[in-house]
Amino acid sequence: MHEILNQLHLIEEELKNDQNNARLWMEQGIGRHLLGEYEKATESFRHSLHLNKENHSCHYNLANSLMELQNPEQAIHHYLKALELKADHIPSLNNLADAYEQIEKPEKAHEIFHYLIRLNPDAALSHFNLGNFFVRQSQHIEAVKCYEKTLHLDDGFTDAYYNIAWILAQVRADEKALEFCEKGLKTDPEHEEIKKLYNELKPPDSSETE
Repeated sequence: MHEILNQLHLIEEELKNDQNNARLWMEQGIGRHLLGEYEKATESFRHSLHLNKENHSCHYNLANSLMELQNPEQAIHHYLKALELKADHIPSLNNLADAYEQIEKPEKAHEIFHYLIRLNPDAALSHFNLGNFFVRQSQHIEAVKCYEKTLHLDDGFTDAYYNIAWILAQVRADEKALEFCEKGLKTDPEHEEIKKLYNELKPPDSSETE
């Protein structure tokens, strides 16, 4: 926090002598966003875009601040602008999908998550994100398939073990859920959510995971 405040002070000093520097306005916006000052961040990003409308990163960052302000419609506009300028900007695609879900357009979100997988079928995170989408849509079987693909690509993806275990626990398949908890704990023994779920599911005579 202290480092961000110092950096913002330096940026503001530079802006006093260089009001037409789009990069500085964007950096100020990023700093304000990191401090949770989302309204002020949007002002900085808009200043930057007024000076340079062709910066995909600035559209992306403005959209992120708008999402924090619970304004997904405007955020979608700027994610799309970012993608017009850089069609393969993965962060914009991911966040655009989340924004479409917020405005209850899951079919568009679904399309984007699949598109991300087509862009890079070997990216474990893309399969994981699609799995999370299916969980939010209560399509648990499809979600598990995605998490299994995630683990096929990256067997150290701890959150995928947890999510499969959680889904299994919802249908009272406790023994199988415990198996996935144990596999997950091998990859990350300090994963708090897996430890909690494991301790909830384990038989009474089992030793507790600290």
